[in-house]
Amino acid sequence: MTKKLFLLPGAIALILAATPGLPVFAQTPPPAPSPQMERWGAKLNLTEEQKAQLRQIKASTRAQIEAVLTEEQKTQLQTARQQGQKPGKNFSSLNLTGEQKSKIRAIRQEARRQMNAVLTTEQRQQLQQQREQKRQQRSTQTSI
Repeated sequence: MTKKLFLLPGAIALILAATPGLPVFAQTPPPAPSPQMERWGAKLNLTEEQKAQLRQIKASTRAQIEAVLTEEQKTQLQTARQQGQKPGKNFSSLNLTGEQKSKIRAIRQEARRQMNAVLTTEQRQQLQQQREQKRQQRSTQTSI
């Protein structure tokens, strides 16, 4: 019996030593908030829960859009992102088919609907006002 007790600490030590080598099955952390999301969060007074929901919608939307793209288009998009190109310009250079364009448009419309559902009525109104101001700024810049 005493020999077995001496083996017990050795067995525990072996188990503990092997533990760091085991894979960790944890949830992946949520994506980091984008600068745009941070600005919206401040301007719209978003709660942490709303921010988390919007990040999740954004990540899901991105995955759905990437599923529509070919491998070559995904590579082009990744390269453009790494070079810091604006998102709108990224997609215009991908030579999307009509079917891809319509699928992406539908994905984005659904994402916008989901995002609007997360916001309160006041936040939606503020966002609409911000969009209108941005449109006016763009129209005055292009007319100059």
